[in-house]
Amino acid sequence: LYDDFNGERHFFDLVGSDAMKNAKADVFLFYSQTFAENDVAIKAVDAIIDQFFEPGGWSQCFDNIYAIEANIPQELDLYIPSAQEELYNWVNGPNRQFEAAFRIIQSGEWGEYDGFYLMEGDSVPIKAHWLDVVL
Repeated sequence: LYDDFNGERHFFDLVGSDAMKNAKADVFLFYSQTFAENDVAIKAVDAIIDQFFEPGGWSQCFDNIYAIEANIPQELDLYIPSAQEELYNWVNGPNRQFEAAFRIIQSGEWGEYDGFYLMEGDSVPIKAHWLDVVL
């Protein structure tokens, strides 16, 4: 992962996860729109997938990694907190993305899952071994 503000590179193993290897877990990189329409999204996902397979990377903690998309049209992919009083669908994008993620994972196309944990893109783990506790 990259910290654009500080220009630092953070590897997943710095957060800690090796105790959970006995659990079965996959990573879904879930984009609200369509990858084909956004070169920045494609490059970001490619970089994360490359890092997944690096020594000491995410593959030591997870079985698979998938990049999937919600296909929400750009004009409906809204998240405008400042307009929550006057725009009823100010949070339409995240809501539709959650629904699409749930439906896709529930479909069984990517495997059978007992549950899932949604970590939004702006979430940053701050405690070592946080994922072990979740799993």
